[in-house]
Amino acid sequence: MPIATDQDRPMPWWATRRYLALVSVLLAIPLSGPAIPPLTDIFGHLARYTIVARIDASAYLHQWFATHGHLSGNSGVDLIAAWFGPIVGIIPVTKLALIATAVLTGGGMLLTARAAHGRLPPTAPFALPLTFGMPFQYGFLNYSLSVALVFPAIALWLRLRRGAVRAAVFIPVGLVIWVTHLAGWGLLGLVLFAIELATARRDGAPWWRAVIACLPLVAPVAILLLPSGGSSTIGVSHWFDGSLKLFFIVAVLRDQNAVFDIASAALLVALVMFGIRGMDFRMEPRLACAAAAVFAAFLVMPGMIMGSALADMRVLPYALALAILALSPTSTAQRDLTLLAIAALAFLGLRLAVQTIGWSRTAALQREQLAALDHIPQGSRVFVLVTLPCETAWRSHRMDHIGLMAIVRREAFVNGVWDMPSSQLTVHRPDATGFVYAGSQTLFPAGCRYDAQYDLAHALATLPRAAFDLVWVVDTPRTAWPKDRGLRRIWSGDRGVLYRIPHTPI
Repeated sequence: MPIATDQDRPMPWWATRRYLALVSVLLAIPLSGPAIPPLTDIFGHLARYTIVARIDASAYLHQWFATHGHLSGNSGVDLIAAWFGPIVGIIPVTKLALIATAVLTGGGMLLTARAAHGRLPPTAPFALPLTFGMPFQYGFLNYSLSVALVFPAIALWLRLRRGAVRAAVFIPVGLVIWVTHLAGWGLLGLVLFAIELATARRDGAPWWRAVIACLPLVAPVAILLLPSGGSSTIGVSHWFDGSLKLFFIVAVLRDQNAVFDIASAALLVALVMFGIRGMDFRMEPRLACAAAAVFAAFLVMPGMIMGSALADMRVLPYALALAILALSPTSTAQRDLTLLAIAALAFLGLRLAVQTIGWSRTAALQREQLAALDHIPQGSRVFVLVTLPCETAWRSHRMDHIGLMAIVRREAFVNGVWDMPSSQLTVHRPDATGFVYAGSQTLFPAGCRYDAQYDLAHALATLPRAAFDLVWVVDTPRTAWPKDRGLRRIWSGDRGVLYRIPHTPI
């Protein structure tokens, strides 16, 4: 009697297309509440989108900023904001892009698992919380959107047979992902190369067949070689730091609750270890090879590439996701499979519930600080100082760039903008040299400052006051507020205060 395979059995509820779609949509829940999702870098992105959209019509922005559009491998959400922002609004369109990013990433993960296994394994939803890994939490919007395109592309690659059709399809796919974010394109290339290596080994074919198969993905290289085709600075720094990489592994699901986040990460790592050791799980070879390749890249990558910080950390959640997606249970008992499907769905639901509550609380704290915007005159020059915990602290209110909302709401100048080639934005403030770019707005505790002397008192003492109209101190306890006779308080909240510099006109 022939042995029944997984494909011969009736389709269980956790392997249906309806289940795949519904589970993917669940990832929109944490993003649906706050008007501005509380991600660390999101305020900087909103400020840049606003400057690009309004600079020609604004009476103020053109004084301080200049924009220079060029084809860049870091333009995904920027293009969406440019196209739809004038119709929908910058903030709503950014939120919708984030919702689409989360849902598409989760759906792409499930499609990848189904394409690799032939049927969606009951364990696949365990990978979905990694959608909201550290890159998403930091607010790396373009990179996260590129990853949202990478996973459906992996599924499509697995579905299509090698040949002219797949090659023709993946030339534009590679270009679109490169324009969205260069690192996403690199991730796609590495994953597909690893998949082809595993396939070649399975078929007894030479390794270079994988190189030939991936040639359609190299089209963006021609753009990179053009004089205007991207950044002219290829900076690489922050090489191997073992303790930091270990922290990234532990903190792969870092949000607001250290115990819960570490326990969740440990559960996922344990599942992968069970699969590696063949304990109740097997691993699909192609996805396992891809996971190993991405994890190896994480280990050898530097922390800074082309001005993008935390470059190595960005790939780690997706190495773990690929490993989880490679898993399938060895048991064929329907009861065991159903329990696994329920456990995976419960894990996802618990992660989403805790994250939704945490984000709601963080967004409420941010709204309290943003009340200061009502007291900032249009076109003001605002010097912002934000008190942050040490970067090793697990929980953060994510106020790092919140001051840049004065650009969005008040068309103001604010210090703390990003100075990097891919930002397509330059700042002209020679009167405020040293108090313009990212870092000038952040205040850390004494034990973890990048500049040991840079505290609130030092910043105010050395600030060129003629270059600014207002000083906005954010998320700082009252006991630490400045007692400077040269400042006049015009607004205060529980942990924030706004001062006018009286000798300058507003």
